Amino acid sequence: MVARVEASERDAFALRGTLVTPLADGGTLFAEDGLVVVGRDGAIRYAGPTRGARHRGPIEDLRPALLTPGFVDVHTHFPQTRIIGCATGPLLDWLEGSVFPEEARFTRAAYAREVASEFTARLIAAGTTTVALFSSSSPRATDIAVQALDEAGLRAVVGLTWMDQNCPKALRISTDDAIAASRRALARWHGRNGGRLRFAVTPRFAISCSRPMLEAAGALAREHELLVQTHVAENEREGVATLEVHPYASSYLDVYARAGLLGPRTVLAHAIHLGARDWRQLADTGTTIAHCPDSNFFLGSGRMRLAPPTRLGVPVGLGSDVAAGRSFSLRRAMASAYDNALALGAPASPEALLRLATLGGATVLGCAQETGSLEAGKDADLVVVPRPRPARTLDAALAGLVFDTDAIEVSASYVRGRRIR
Repeated sequence: MVARVEASERDAFALRGTLVTPLADGGTLFAEDGLVVVGRDGAIRYAGPTRGARHRGPIEDLRPALLTPGFVDVHTHFPQTRIIGCATGPLLDWLEGSVFPEEARFTRAAYAREVASEFTARLIAAGTTTVALFSSSSPRATDIAVQALDEAGLRAVVGLTWMDQNCPKALRISTDDAIAASRRALARWHGRNGGRLRFAVTPRFAISCSRPMLEAAGALAREHELLVQTHVAENEREGVATLEVHPYASSYLDVYARAGLLGPRTVLAHAIHLGARDWRQLADTGTTIAHCPDSNFFLGSGRMRLAPPTRLGVPVGLGSDVAAGRSFSLRRAMASAYDNALALGAPASPEALLRLATLGGATVLGCAQETGSLEAGKDADLVVVPRPRPARTLDAALAGLVFDTDAIEVSASYVRGRRIR
């Protein structure tokens, strides 16, 4: 069905469906009969009820499908795509038994290309339009990942994984080599396509990085005002091992603080085993968190509480954390986050979870001015989620979006108004 309403000659297209989006000023916009109008520059001209919209031209009527912001995955691992479900124990055993052997294969360019194609296809199928990912420690594999993400049209933050100790020799990269490779990556593709692709400094975690490497990572990030991504307090045994490796520090978080790695451009994944003082330090420094509940369940790492960061204003986004996370779908991550919060006796509403998976993630990655919600002036990063019947209320729309996780794939995805699925 095609409908027509009045409006601008600059409009490229318009989609009609049930509109559900968090808003930058708070709250959630729900329009059972909603319209998203996209200009020729890929920006949203209008997002709201169809009645009263100003648009001249064809409208693609997708009702009863949902129109939502594209999902923002703030933490995942490109070279772990093929080991989803490898249950080889808790974190450190799993890294040794499953992750490190697989990541060593990414020194082969042909293998990296195969996996990069699979990785991008699965992100798009899940409705992810923005992703922050760890590559392997191979600069060539990292370039291959960037090329695949660029060709797929995704918005992405990509990091070469730095490791100089406590890992297999095949995965080690010296501090000097990591800096040199990172500078080459910055020159080659950081900021490409108007900032759609960005580079992040990515020390894997404190155990696998020496103090000089961590300090060099912090210095490079400050020099170029880059995002930093790493892991913190995921597993209790990991926490003990971290302080054995870095005995000068008073806590896991203190390792990063001393290296100059905390701040508003830093994303720390997991943050399960943190104390009240740690959370205050995160709030004081503006450091952000990637909440990865499905991964935490799979590895038996524990449960992150949403209450401390919510109370203190620490930005939080959701991560699939493939391959400890068992799905690329942030819809499943939202459902896992709901279960996690419920089990902790502090329920999280579906509305709050949608915000974490979209605008919250964009805030964490520093791109909330461009993406994360469907509002006039932002880039048209959105997905179409099929529904068997109309959603008459916000609760009904969120129930299907967050909990009907059998229906994983979206029917269409757009980034900056360009259809990528």
